Amino acid sequence: MKKFLLRGATVLTLATSLATVTSTAANADGGTSAPTSTVSAYHAARVSIHETFTASVASAKAALTSAISSATTDAQRQAARATFHSALQSALAARSAAIAALGTPPSKSSGGAGTSTYGAQRDAIGSAFRDAVASAKSTLRTAITTASTADERIAARQAFQAAVSSAISARQSALSSLGAPPVK
Repeated sequence: MKKFLLRGATVLTLATSLATVTSTAANADGGTSAPTSTVSAYHAARVSIHETFTASVASAKAALTSAISSATTDAQRQAARATFHSALQSALAARSAAIAALGTPPSKSSGGAGTSTYGAQRDAIGSAFRDAVASAKSTLRTAITTASTADERIAARQAFQAAVSSAISARQSALSSLGAPPVK
């Protein structure tokens, strides 16, 4: 029961973060002309996000290696792998949210920014959707491998379907709030 509640909370958290990320991406101001310092600051923030993600993954890999080397049973190894997948999923979700919070990169030039801004925002919404579905798949994979009963596997699949449905709903909401594409 505790695992089921934990999985349910994970799905709810992912769905909420996707809704927040997609609404942020839809309302983001980007694509307009910006000075070089703004572009540099944006890229520095992207580098920082990447370094944080890389450090998180390296830490998770080190913990996995340590746990597998000290594990004496297959169940302990399987639990270590499940923990690794959970940490990896968490790192991916954090990276996706951070990148989406940055918004679209500022451009160095002006002219025709309306179309590129719309496209960039649409791409950000699509990226957030794909990340949410990938995260839900990772959660499903972890839940299926650690499930010991048919009821737990069924609950995991239902949680996956709920997360995907929520992601679809959030994507549709963000796309509708984005509006019609600009005319050239």
